[in-house]
Amino acid sequence: MSLYNNDIHLGSSLSTVEILTTIVLKFKRDGSSEDKDWLILSKGHAAPALYAVLAEKNLIPTNELWKIQDINSILQGHPEIFIPGVDMSTGSLGQGLSFGVGVAEGLKMSRRNGRVYVIMGDGEQDEGQVWEAATHAASMKLNNLISIVDANGYQLDDATEEIKPKHYLPEVWRAIGWNVVHCDGHDIISISYALENGINSRKPTVIFAKTIRGKGLPLIENSKKQKVNNGDAEE
Repeated sequence: MSLYNNDIHLGSSLSTVEILTTIVLKFKRDGSSEDKDWLILSKGHAAPALYAVLAEKNLIPTNELWKIQDINSILQGHPEIFIPGVDMSTGSLGQGLSFGVGVAEGLKMSRRNGRVYVIMGDGEQDEGQVWEAATHAASMKLNNLISIVDANGYQLDDATEEIKPKHYLPEVWRAIGWNVVHCDGHDIISISYALENGINSRKPTVIFAKTIRGKGLPLIENSKKQKVNNGDAEE
């Protein structure tokens, strides 16, 4: 996957790598329809990270990663359900949790054991649809639903604290009836403990994973810069 691809969301992808790796390779069950788990990448622009993890699981040929967004590739800028391992097509922010709530409720109604994992961005918390879904999930006691907020401190326009302070968010989720957990979003052990907490909860769980945007790439790390061109970082 080229760092010089002008169209991929590199910073957002790098903040979610460990989260996706832990869920897909350690926790997500891909068994029969009775116990199949769902993964919904609500922040669909972080698709490159998901594709890399799916390739590691041998669901996607590794050589496809180098062709991302090419017209002849199956890998496009946002996840599509025709891609092996993708459970939901995503793109417009704010919709993933609503879909996840519907799936989780459907699994409960069908007496199935599957769990639903939804990965959202912290800027995505500005969306009203997120809160409509969150309150419904709490009222239905959907303890088979785990949402992970990739709290990398940035959204489209600027740092999240500049757009709308997010430090109060965990208290809001707790107040409406969710089990709230915190973890280091780049530490697989910390993420694992948080997920196990959610799996054992009697409520829907939201995990605030503290991450660094662009983690591992100093040119864009912890900034709103999104891409690298000829060795220079650009927005």
